[in-house]
Amino acid sequence: MLLLYQLPEDVLYHILYHLDCTSLSRLSQVCKSIYRFVSRDEVWRKIAKECLNTGITWDGTDIYPHLQLKERVKVAHNWFDGLCKRTIPLKWKTKLLPWLQLDGDMLYLSQAADIGAFHLCQDSGRLQRPPSEIFLGHQGDVCRFVLTDSHLVSGGSDGRILVHSRGRDTFVELSGHNQEVNCLDAKEGLIVSGSRDRTARIWTLSSSCPRDTIHMSDRVWSVAISPTLR
Repeated sequence: MLLLYQLPEDVLYHILYHLDCTSLSRLSQVCKSIYRFVSRDEVWRKIAKECLNTGITWDGTDIYPHLQLKERVKVAHNWFDGLCKRTIPLKWKTKLLPWLQLDGDMLYLSQAADIGAFHLCQDSGRLQRPPSEIFLGHQGDVCRFVLTDSHLVSGGSDGRILVHSRGRDTFVELSGHNQEVNCLDAKEGLIVSGSRDRTARIWTLSSSCPRDTIHMSDRVWSVAISPTLR
C-alpha cells in the first residue's frame, strides 16, 4: 500500500483538488515532502480563483507569477473579514515633519527641538499624553535620532549631536559639524553622522571630538553602520 506522498503526482493533484484552504494548510504540516508539494501554485489555483485579489483572473491568467500563490491566498483569507480603522494618535497646529522610532511599547517622537517618549497602550493602541520622558538640549529642530540599549543619540539643525542617557536626565554634546546633522547611526559605542557641511564623522562615546572625518563632494543625506561593524 502506497503512502500519500508516494502516489503519482497526477493522482495526488486530483485528491488535493477537493480539499479546502484549511485542509490543505493542515496537510502541509505532515512532512517536508507533502509541504513542498502542497506549496506548489497548481494546488492553490482553484482556491485562488474563488478568492478576491489573488492575481488570478476569470480566465485563469496569473498576473503575479513571481509571488507564491499559497501566500496570496493566505493574505486574501486574512483580509476577508478585515476592518480598516484610521485614527490620528497625535496632531499639532504647527506643520512639522517629525522623526519617530518605536521601541517596544514606547514611541519616541521628535517635536521641533525636543524628543518625547510616549507610552503606547496595548489594548486601545493609543498614545498616553503627556509624554513620560522628554529629551531636551537642542537649540534648533531635531533632524534625526537613533536609539540604542542605553542611549538616545540625536542630531539637530544646530549642527550638534547630543548623546542622552536613557532613564537619566543627562546628555553629552558632540561638536564638530557646522551645519545641520541630516543623518546618523549608532551601534555598540560607535556613532556615525552626516551633515550639510559635506562631511561624515565617526565618533565614540568616550570622546567629544570626532575620531575620523570623511570629506564628501555634497551634503550627506544617509549613513548606516554595518551590523558586523566592518
